[in-house]
Amino acid sequence: MAHTTVLHLRRQLFHILHKPSPENPMARYVNYLLALLIVSNATLVAVESMPGWSASARMLFRSFEWVSTSIFAVEYIARLWTCVEQGHFYRPVWGRVRYAFTPLAVLDLIVIATIWGRVDLRFLRVARMIRLLKVLHLEHLHEALDKVGTALARRRELLIVSLLMMVLCIYVSAALLYLVERQAQPTVFSSIPATLWWAMTTLTTIGYGDMVPITVLGKVCAGMVSVFGIGVFALPVAIVTAAIVEAGASDPTTVSHSSLCTHCQQKIHTPNEKP
Repeated sequence: MAHTTVLHLRRQLFHILHKPSPENPMARYVNYLLALLIVSNATLVAVESMPGWSASARMLFRSFEWVSTSIFAVEYIARLWTCVEQGHFYRPVWGRVRYAFTPLAVLDLIVIATIWGRVDLRFLRVARMIRLLKVLHLEHLHEALDKVGTALARRRELLIVSLLMMVLCIYVSAALLYLVERQAQPTVFSSIPATLWWAMTTLTTIGYGDMVPITVLGKVCAGMVSVFGIGVFALPVAIVTAAIVEAGASDPTTVSHSSLCTHCQQKIHTPNEKP
């Protein structure tokens, strides 16, 4: 009897935390509270960074941080306990281990653990709003994110190749400028790792100006690198843009109502289209 009660409670928590529905009042209230807590933490991080707060105000900020972190810790444990209700996490031990290494679960753990660290990563909590879009009646945004993710996944190989090309371009550019400029500026272009900074700022068109070639050959090489780098560094942007355009377009597998017969509701084929 007790085991059945525990299973029922776990299933209810699963539908509140993992599969929330806007029609479920408890899921709606719990996730509204979590969303309010996330927004409050993000706001507090920004406000707390402002100078001039008194010791009592900072103590109040710290107390709120401990309370909210405790709530997030309880939520994380509850998510870890109930994740076995999902099909691909059904194993009691291995399923929970697999869930613990999912991106959002890792992010939750990092944000919870940061309260004991020296680096303040509370701003990362805003990323948790993604999983609350559906219950906050923003399911269309959630679907749009899924479509963009699917379109990017189809272009995974292209993105990897373009990133590799960017890395190779940075390295070759740094090595080239180091060979050309090291004698004229031994303290500026002192090594290939030091010249990597120049390559990154030049190829990303930032150009801080702290490292500039002064020889004629160095300027010619830098100009060629800049022109070539524009094309290489534009590849990932083009791939991501194409994915977003594809996600925004209508699904090619769906059939518009205008192409259906009004009597039999079958697709009307054009003369050049095979049935």
